[in-house]
Amino acid sequence: MNTHPDYRQQLVTELIAQSAKIDLLVVKARTEGDNPHDAQELENLRTQQRETTRKLHALEALGSNTWENIGDGG
Repeated sequence: MNTHPDYRQQLVTELIAQSAKIDLLVVKARTEGDNPHDAQELENLRTQQRETTRKLHALEALGSNTWENIGDGG
């Protein structure tokens, strides 16, 4: 099982990779023109990026709540 810092790092790494792929597709669309396949891939990547961001926010909220509960005595 992944620990909180390991899982967080994995999500951050995924976000960076997704952002890089999105950037490449946007540049490609601007230089080569729109391509329906690239547009679909771009939408899929943006959906994945939103999901990864949601997971990261949920993980951060979980971590914050856990520390708040510990600080309150459990």
